[in-house]
Amino acid sequence: MDRIRESPKVPNPYHVGEICVLLPKDNPDLRGKAGYWGVVSHVGDYSCTVQTWDGDYTVKIEHLKLLELLDEDCQFMQQLCVRLRQLHQVATRDEAVDWLLQGLGKQAKPYLSSLQAKLLATVEREYKIEWRQQK
Repeated sequence: MDRIRESPKVPNPYHVGEICVLLPKDNPDLRGKAGYWGVVSHVGDYSCTVQTWDGDYTVKIEHLKLLELLDEDCQFMQQLCVRLRQLHQVATRDEAVDWLLQGLGKQAKPYLSSLQAKLLATVEREYKIEWRQQK
């Protein structure tokens, strides 16, 4: 036991800006969030805070799976997360928007199909959300 206590701690392998998928396992706070992807916004010793389309979750590192993406793919996912969060904040949104948010919030790929991009842009126009891509 003393050897275990004295062993050096394993550093948190995650970094701010990386994209991870939530793994609920035995965490009741993550119930229903299996497969949600998000952006690491804070890194602690044994946990990370991850921003998803529907909120921020602080979870132990064993509840995360890193998506090993190129920097530009991480940037795309970060921007997509901002867009989805903006739509989620619209109080008067139609429930069909929630279907779109849930679908895109579980699709952990660094791109949108042309139809997905058109749907997202159409919904943003409907709610007068102006999106300017950041470089």
